Amino acid sequence: MILNLIVLITGLIGFATVGLILKNNKLNSAMNVYIILIIITVSIRYFLMGLVHFTEDESFKSFCSRYSNFALIIIPLFYLYFKKLSDTDKRFQKKELLHFIFPVSFFIFILYLNSLKINNERTIYVLGAIFFLYAVYYTIGYYKLLKRNIWQENNTIKVVKKQNVLNKKWTYFLFFAILFLAVRLIGSLFLEINFGRNIKGFSYQWISALIWLIVLFKILSSPEILYGYDMLHKKIDENRNRNLFLNSVWNINPKIQINNAQHLQLKEKIAPLVLTYMESIEKISMTDKIFRDPTITMTDLANKLNAPKSHISYLFKYHSTISFSEYKKVIRIQDAITLIEEDYLKENTLDYLSKKVGFPSYNTFFTSFKEISGSSPNEFCKSDKRAI
Repeated sequence: MILNLIVLITGLIGFATVGLILKNNKLNSAMNVYIILIIITVSIRYFLMGLVHFTEDESFKSFCSRYSNFALIIIPLFYLYFKKLSDTDKRFQKKELLHFIFPVSFFIFILYLNSLKINNERTIYVLGAIFFLYAVYYTIGYYKLLKRNIWQENNTIKVVKKQNVLNKKWTYFLFFAILFLAVRLIGSLFLEINFGRNIKGFSYQWISALIWLIVLFKILSSPEILYGYDMLHKKIDENRNRNLFLNSVWNINPKIQINNAQHLQLKEKIAPLVLTYMESIEKISMTDKIFRDPTITMTDLANKLNAPKSHISYLFKYHSTISFSEYKKVIRIQDAITLIEEDYLKENTLDYLSKKVGFPSYNTFFTSFKEISGSSPNEFCKSDKRAI
């Protein structure tokens, strides 16, 4: 009774989670739609399986048993979720439908066998083996995708690195949760095959429900994990109408202790000018494009601002989350992205673009682009549907 109630409650909490996600989705256009589909599918399954044990309606029980295998679509949904999590393009693509051909076909085939009442031992073993190979294939796919696109991502820029760490922890957690769910399901199918039952994976459903409850509570407590890589250039675009484009880079009131006597003296002089310096630096960065000069130094920046170099050095040391060299990279990549979105590559090459925005070589541009945007220049261009 209690174990069945856990399954039912899991379904209800899943519906509540979907409601909260959809309510807040308008706050983040980068929402990954596949996690919503996963939660809806799993929640419906748990809710119906929970209800089965609290009703005497045989037709309802038959319905739930007959259509439970449709939950097979969860397997490719997880793959597509992981893929979109590390992708700059969150939009749906028609080719993604190819992942659902097998689970839908498999589901229809099982319905056909049930309608013909074909339930011999050989058929059950064959279907069980096919499902096992299918699950293993996608699990390996999860691992390779996550390892390549998320787990091996190393970033030196603090504002991007923070998001990388968050994504790594979340995907490690979710991947191992999926493994536990798979082990439970395969064990359940093994028992059902041995005892000659219909292969539904219903045995010990409460174990999966508990695991899924943990996943749901993780999502509810940290909803930001759902959005994937919050690209720095998107933050800049979102803040264009504010005083500071890069408000995630600047820190007007840093909570740090200054022990250097010279810096303490500078603090008194610079404090009233901090915001002015930040706005001026961003203006000449974004509007005047001074960082297209590959040889520009902090001294050059200070001269253009008519400010002492010590003031600018102090600003980047205590009021910025990234160094001056990292700031140059961020601005240049943002400049490159803006040019790509303006169809600059229709008449120019990526190599020419890298020099245009101030990189000394294409290799440096390529590395910096992937580090900051989350994808290579070519991948970004494809997702943006611009010609190279």
